[in-house]
Amino acid sequence: MLSAVETYYASIGIVPNDSRSANQVRARNAIGVALSQWSNNQQEVADILKRDRSTIAHMTINHMDNLEFWKGYKEMYEKAKLIVDSRLSATSKADRLADLTNQIYILEQECAILRNELDTIQVSKDIEVATAKLNELKATA
Repeated sequence: MLSAVETYYASIGIVPNDSRSANQVRARNAIGVALSQWSNNQQEVADILKRDRSTIAHMTINHMDNLEFWKGYKEMYEKAKLIVDSRLSATSKADRLADLTNQIYILEQECAILRNELDTIQVSKDIEVATAKLNELKATA
């Protein structure tokens, strides 16, 4: 993703900085939204752009309005999307599939552990019930 960001900024002739100037913010929003479509979560994009996750959420929420009403944004977004899509398409899909497969494996392992814990809890409850019944029988005998 980082190489796509570098290529994007080079292509639009802007050196990224923390400025709030309209050009910087417009460029940041365009690449942020383009990256969001390839990321697993907003925090991933936030880390790359060195921004807060809520800023990325704001970018994506306002994207449609920005396309329509923010002069120059649409062109920047289209360029960002083209670069991001071409950079991330094949490798990102393979990486994402591997990542999701790994997440599934981890969740399955966690599920097995939780099932085992539930089984253990149930066995403990069964033992308590059986012990209570045995004590009742002993008391009545």
